Amino acid sequence: MTQPLPHRRRAWVLGVLVPALITAASWLAVVRLLPRLPDPVAVHWGPSGVVDRTGTVAELVAPMAVISGLSLLVMAAFSVLTGRQAITRRLTLGLAVGLATLFAGMTLVSVTSQVDAATAADAASPDGWLAVSILAAVALGAVAGALAGSDPALPATGTAADGAPTADLPEGHRAVWVRGVAGLGTTVTWVVVAAGTAASAALWLLADTALPLVVTLPLLALLLTMTTWQVQVDARGLTARGTFGWPRVHVPAGEVERADVTTVRPFAEFGGWGLRTSVGGKVGVVIRTGEAIAVERSGGRHLVITVDDAASGAALLNTYAARARTAPARDATSD
Repeated sequence: MTQPLPHRRRAWVLGVLVPALITAASWLAVVRLLPRLPDPVAVHWGPSGVVDRTGTVAELVAPMAVISGLSLLVMAAFSVLTGRQAITRRLTLGLAVGLATLFAGMTLVSVTSQVDAATAADAASPDGWLAVSILAAVALGAVAGALAGSDPALPATGTAADGAPTADLPEGHRAVWVRGVAGLGTTVTWVVVAAGTAASAALWLLADTALPLVVTLPLLALLLTMTTWQVQVDARGLTARGTFGWPRVHVPAGEVERADVTTVRPFAEFGGWGLRTSVGGKVGVVIRTGEAIAVERSGGRHLVITVDDAASGAALLNTYAARARTAPARDATSD
């Protein structure tokens, strides 16, 4: 049976109220500072931090007003309408706060860098404060994700599903199934990360600004976490972890209705690759096309993970799920 979405108060506060307050505060400050800008204003800076294009105040602030407004509306809708599983809530609420902080910082920096400047050419380089804005967005987004709330314990009821594959594991014995999966291949992924880091460092030295590194390093870390995972099934249930241990998706054995093998088409079913959520709320760790473990959880929740030897993982998970119905696992909550 499908349960109501959990932690709705947190969703409204972190997904709607906090981003709205951040956005409103930044634009209030911008409006108060506009009379102190030169005419025309700087609307673009080159790689070296020197102004290379000027324009009207509207050209400076209108694009950010549209972008931040649309982001606010879209993330608010996702925050209050989705979030059946903890990982979805954490990512959505983290993005809502992080994007609001990023766009607020970008808007403020583009204005404050030229307050009281005699001409647009005298505007200071915004790179340093842009880097601070990016770091602040990452930090506040991480805090919001951490505060999104874990899934409440919701043990599966009834007997194990008929026809579900099981492992040949004698009563009283335990086994652990572990597989790694990398969308680009582990070696290729690390080569891409190393090349991106080297290119950013070169830009830092040539342009005398750390902004390329501040922008690139979080993106490369995201690439690693979203394309390289470890999947484990043991007596506690199923756990999937990114490269650095996060994101972490955990399904307690006691909440597994059944696990099966399925074939996943990432773009058709999830709109892409990585850690994904479908329109219906299904969570997918979708690294590649092909076989996957499909887990039906209590409360109408679903998880799909693309991984080799999915049949063995699904069978062992069903075995532990059946045992958990008579002896509930200690790990009763999920991330």
